[in-house]
Amino acid sequence: MDEGNESHTALDLPKGFSWTDSSIRIALEGYLAAFLAQARWFPVKAASKIAPSIVSILPFSGTGPDAIFLAIVETSQNDWYALPLRAEWLAGSEKPQKHVIAHLRQGGDKGVLRDVAADPDFIRRLLQHLRHGSAIDAGDWRLVFEPASAMVGYPHDAPVRIRPVEGEQSNSTALVDQTCVVKLYRHIEPGRNPEIEMGRFLTDEAGFAYTPALLGHVEAIHSNKIHAFAIIHAYVPNRGDAWTFSADRIKIYLDAISGGSDARDTALTVRREYLQWVRRMGRRVAEMHLALASREDVAAFKPEPVAKRDVAFWQDNLLRRASRIFDELEQRQMSPDIDRSLVEQFLGCRRDLAQITEKYVRVSLGRCQIRQHGDLHLGQILVAEDDAVIIDFEGEPKRPLDERRRRAPAARDVAGIIRSLDYAAMAASLGNTESEELSPLSFKALMTWRDQSTETFLGSYRETIGSSVLWPDNAEDADAMLNFFLLEKALYEVEYELAYRPGWLAVPLQGVMQLLSKP
Repeated sequence: MDEGNESHTALDLPKGFSWTDSSIRIALEGYLAAFLAQARWFPVKAASKIAPSIVSILPFSGTGPDAIFLAIVETSQNDWYALPLRAEWLAGSEKPQKHVIAHLRQGGDKGVLRDVAADPDFIRRLLQHLRHGSAIDAGDWRLVFEPASAMVGYPHDAPVRIRPVEGEQSNSTALVDQTCVVKLYRHIEPGRNPEIEMGRFLTDEAGFAYTPALLGHVEAIHSNKIHAFAIIHAYVPNRGDAWTFSADRIKIYLDAISGGSDARDTALTVRREYLQWVRRMGRRVAEMHLALASREDVAAFKPEPVAKRDVAFWQDNLLRRASRIFDELEQRQMSPDIDRSLVEQFLGCRRDLAQITEKYVRVSLGRCQIRQHGDLHLGQILVAEDDAVIIDFEGEPKRPLDERRRRAPAARDVAGIIRSLDYAAMAASLGNTESEELSPLSFKALMTWRDQSTETFLGSYRETIGSSVLWPDNAEDADAMLNFFLLEKALYEVEYELAYRPGWLAVPLQGVMQLLSKP
């Protein structure tokens, strides 16, 4: 529901009501579809296709009609979502705040029911529950707050400044006093959440210093199944993520290139400083993989050899995705947004794709696979001082939890960074269309920037990994294994761009064709 939109019929609340009353819950369900369809984190944008039902109401803090409670909502897609809610009563001409689900009326009083995921009072109560290791029971649901060892050193003073992190897509995140970050999972799935597992392992078991320390997490338990509800990390002072940092450095570099000889020193300096940072990023990614492979005594993180079923699983997933893309492109190749020549080249590879991918992936057989990040790209790395800090171990949100927890060769994470470096450079080229097109000199310089960044990252990674089971000693085998996961990632990007940004399709499709044209 739009902010302050009072044209909608208000929900009448009788005196002495409870949000758990069946009549109130049924009435509230009538308001949820419109709200969910507009929520940034909710995947379905047509209210008529949602059909929400409230499966449970969990008390969270306070009592009475203005208490904070947690609604577990099931949709027609059989998915469950978590909504922390609170009623707020308005005085006189006071306007409601954002995230209004329903307008309320009780006698002569008017108010609103709001989603309070980033509300300061909700976050303070959540941290208070976490600090005390609380548990909340509500019928067949139980909400459990699990502090981690690092929570001992967390300040006990009540947080003062709490603000939402803008741009979050599938979750809701709040920054607390520059001391911690609270992420609320909206889509709650049964099973072990990889971000919680990875955070606890890297912080407490492996002692990996280049990821935010895990302070704790919150889980909802229902029918003996665990559903991750929230995760809390220590805040790491930073200059933003590596994607934004890269885009900024590239812009300065291109501006200097076009500035002629007078700006040559600026161009050389920014490129040198960026490559130094990329070298550090390569080292940190390798150190993360070494940490993830360091504990054979921890069952969930024990390194394992790649078996035939693993190779078959990866290749089957890749070929099924490619088949969907081939079918889609055959229907849309006349679209003005699509480079027809490039599409025709790709469609011509359909017959040989299985053979090419089998050649790439078979070198993985018998090699080492580990738990890995699963969705590693420049947006998942913070620029902290002059170092790199790796965040967001949730994995690809659209994959099932069991797939996100699967082991894979370290090359999958490496491929994610390499594809992201390519995207950063090509985005600079595409983003330049608002002004003049890049000159041949600037475009050549941009491609050199991309290639040097890739070589620097990969060289630093290999140097840090050293002689390890995580990376093949034979360069030809290493290239083949990396090529498979580069192709897997590029096809994922092609499918994304087809769905959301057809004008960008050439970026990943060029990457795909480079890989398929290799001998």
